Amino acid sequence: MNVRTAMLESPVTTTPEETFPELLNRLLGSRQATAAVLDPEGRLVGLVGIHDVLRKIVPHYVDIDFKLMEVMHENYLVERMAGLKDTRVADFMTRKLDTVAPDDTLIKAAGIIVERCRKTLPVIEDGKFLGMVTRRSILETVGPTLL
Repeated sequence: MNVRTAMLESPVTTTPEETFPELLNRLLGSRQATAAVLDPEGRLVGLVGIHDVLRKIVPHYVDIDFKLMEVMHENYLVERMAGLKDTRVADFMTRKLDTVAPDDTLIKAAGIIVERCRKTLPVIEDGKFLGMVTRRSILETVGPTLL
């Protein structure tokens, strides 16, 4: 099996200029946790996902000492989220990307996902963004062979 068999051909996409609330609304309305960030020519320039959003609202120092979470007030996350209403996707998208080609094997994609702790891999052919392969799409493709 190759990546093409598990590829989401109509994934959530965004632009670097889109605002955080616009993107969040579309992500929450989909089954996907990650959006491909495309430039005006449709080239992939980054990825942005729910994890990136959480990194933006959870202070970096919480990683250092989880006890700090206990002193934060109850509405802290709501206040931080509201502070992002004018933030653009470019401000928190990931630019370092792992990609696969549509004819790569599913085991290669799964290996990258596991080894590099990725949830989603963009599928690129001849520099053109074609879609995404996700952990779920791989399991949905391979899983029925067990049933």
